[in-house]
This record gives sequence, structure tokens and C-alpha cells, in this order.
Amino acid sequence: MTRKEFVTKSINSLSERYSLPEARAMALRVILHFLHLSEYEYLIDSAVAVPKSDLIPLEKAVEELMEYRPLQYVLGCQEFAGHRFSVSESVLIPRPETEQMFRLICEEWKDARFQELKVLDACTGSGCLAWSIAAEFPKSSVFACDLSGEALATASSQKIFTDSDTRQTVKNPPYFFKWDVLEGPPDEKDRKKAGDFPDLGDLDILVSNPPYVCEQERDFMSRNVLDWEPDMALFVPDEDPLRFYRALGNWILVHLRTGGRAYFEINEAYGSQCAELFESLGLSDVTVHEDFHGKPRFITLTKWF
Repeated sequence: MTRKEFVTKSINSLSERYSLPEARAMALRVILHFLHLSEYEYLIDSAVAVPKSDLIPLEKAVEELMEYRPLQYVLGCQEFAGHRFSVSESVLIPRPETEQMFRLICEEWKDARFQELKVLDACTGSGCLAWSIAAEFPKSSVFACDLSGEALATASSQKIFTDSDTRQTVKNPPYFFKWDVLEGPPDEKDRKKAGDFPDLGDLDILVSNPPYVCEQERDFMSRNVLDWEPDMALFVPDEDPLRFYRALGNWILVHLRTGGRAYFEINEAYGSQCAELFESLGLSDVTVHEDFHGKPRFITLTKWF
């Protein structure tokens, strides 16, 4: 079977589950990934036969896609902010919207890029935000927490580079630790009990993409999300949609320094309620930002008092 024949066959199969453009894009991504080809190499050598040993993972990948397993899990990776992150079912797949929030942080703090900032990424998941911030702000101390041990194992083992030519690793990797954000900031007793809990001190930046999808929204979600991505990283109770933002408000009051900034991804349906919550805590510059779809997706604020 030639490379082109595999792609054509895969498109025909996948188009039973996905739209034709999606099927075509996935078939191409699969062969490029597993055969380590560039798109140009595929185009000029599409008539090259695929060795039988290479057909096994290719065909397995298509079978998994037919079961609605997300392409990123099939490939085992996802691009985010110019870096490739390992992903599995233990973590959410990094989204373009989250990268948009990261770009907002970079723009607002561009003049402080080489300062020694202190940053906390709460509910870190794959660690894409924590690692990207550590790469962008090389002199900073970046901390990241999550309740899931499996997510922390994935996040802490990421291999992130700052330069594709020299393969220079991130100078100050994030410090990952296990903690439930809903429990609030740990006190001295908690830190002693945990043993390896970092001293967060006064943070310059607090960022989080916490669970914010209400249970009632399940009916509107696709199978490749519901069947494969971790529920604990997605959903909150219908009767308490702001539970993580209330908890994060406590972290702000305890650990964010005067003049420090917080950045949170939010449910588009609760932008005004989130803003009211943070304003009620005496926080300033509370602003809801739209994503590139025009939906309220992020909230930013400053702690002045």
C-alpha cells in the first residue's frame, strides 16, 4: 500500500464518523506523525510504499479515531504556544482558547520578561500553561498544582524546549505539587505535613483554567470529549458553577501581591457572575475578555488592596 493509498482509504473510513475536511485532515496528520514526514515530503513521495511494519500503528490509529478517541490522544501530543506537549486521557487536551489566555499574559508582562516573577498555575492539567510561562519568563519561579496524581505525572514529565535548533531546555522548570484548589491555600501545618510543599509567598501572577462546564451541558458536547477527556477536569455541579472561582478568590487574597494579576478561563455563560464575585472581594480592574469566537472566555483582575 502506498502512502497516498493509505490516506485515501483512511479518509473513506473516517468520513463515516467525521466531516470530509476533518477526515482528510486527520488521515494526513496520522501518516505525517507516525512516519515522521513533513507535508512536503508526503506530497512529493506519496507513491512510496508503506512498509508492513509501519502499517500496524497507522491502521491502529485510524481504528481508534473511528471509536471517537481524540486525535491528540491517538498521536500522544498537542501543540501549544510553539511547544509540543505529551497528552493522554489523564489530562485535558490543550485548547487554542487557553493559548489565547497565555498570549494575553505574555503581552501584559512583556516588559518583565527577564524579571524574577513568581507564578502559580492552579489546576495545571498537562502543564501546558506552567511550562509555556516558564519558557517565556526564564528567570521566573513557576509553581503548578493539581489534585490528580496522573495529571501531575504527565505535567512534570513534559520535555519542553525553548529553541528548536539548539534544543535548549527550560532553565527553570515549574515546580509541581499535589493540592486541591478547593481546599484553599495550605497553612504552615499543611506544608509541614506535605513535606515537599513550596513556599509560594507573594505571587506576581495567578493563572488557572479550572473545571467550569456545568453537568447540564453534557447533552451539547461531542463524544470525543465526553468519552475520553477526564470528567474531574471538566465539570462542576449545576447548582454551584462558580465553586472554583470562589476558591481561587481566597488564593488571590492570601498569595497575590499588591499589584499582582490573576487570569482565569471561564464558562461563557457566567462572565458577569464571575466579575461580580471578584469585585465583591475588593479586587480591581476586573475585566471579562472575549475569545476569538467572540464568547466571554477569560477574566482578569488586579489586587491593589
